[in-house]
Amino acid sequence: MVVLAAGMLSAACKRTVEGEDQAWTANVKRVQELAAQYPGFAGALHEQQKRAEDAMTAARAVSDKEQAAKQMGAANGMLNEGFVYTLGQLDPRTRALRQKLVDATTATEHGSDQAGAKVATDDAQRILRNVDDTLKTGAPDAAGATAVLRKIDGDLSSASSNLDRVIASVKARKQEAAKAAAATGASGASGAPVAAATWKCTYCGHVNDATAKKCTECGAPRPDPNAPPKGGAKKK
Repeated sequence: MVVLAAGMLSAACKRTVEGEDQAWTANVKRVQELAAQYPGFAGALHEQQKRAEDAMTAARAVSDKEQAAKQMGAANGMLNEGFVYTLGQLDPRTRALRQKLVDATTATEHGSDQAGAKVATDDAQRILRNVDDTLKTGAPDAAGATAVLRKIDGDLSSASSNLDRVIASVKARKQEAAKAAAATGASGASGAPVAAATWKCTYCGHVNDATAKKCTECGAPRPDPNAPPKGGAKKK
């Protein structure tokens, strides 16, 4: 059964000429959409597509179907690799970063949190502005696009990590505060005696300091706060 399952998996993962043709059509459409979305990179995208098209043409000329499909898969990979992949991920990444900006701003309530959040949010806003400007400018060729998008990728990752730390710090602070509040509530509900600043002598009524072990007026010992009340106390 194991051998049969392995054989079925291999057949399912095996490349086919038809499957690679379909993938190629979808990939070319995606590259064209990116060129329309980021016109500054249209030249670089065309250059990448041309290289991949040459590889795809050569792959389709291979008579062995298995080898042809393998080489066509490589051509598909060539079309999607490098800066093309990074460019395709920019829209969801920038939207996610903008949401983290909102989260970091609304989460900070304490002064110390606000100070740390301001540095991270200001930096993220600056990076997003730079990304927008760079995407409008674009790059003249594939090599330039690779360098530009590598820088953008690093900046977005850094800004995202900084905001994550701010959000995590605020969350941890709130959790600790909630635990402390819960512990205080539990202690109060347990009925444990709370230390008083003073105590009143049950014999003479004199008010003594909390540190006094016996009444400074009549010398009577300090009553046990846990002992049940007794009647017949003398009055002054």
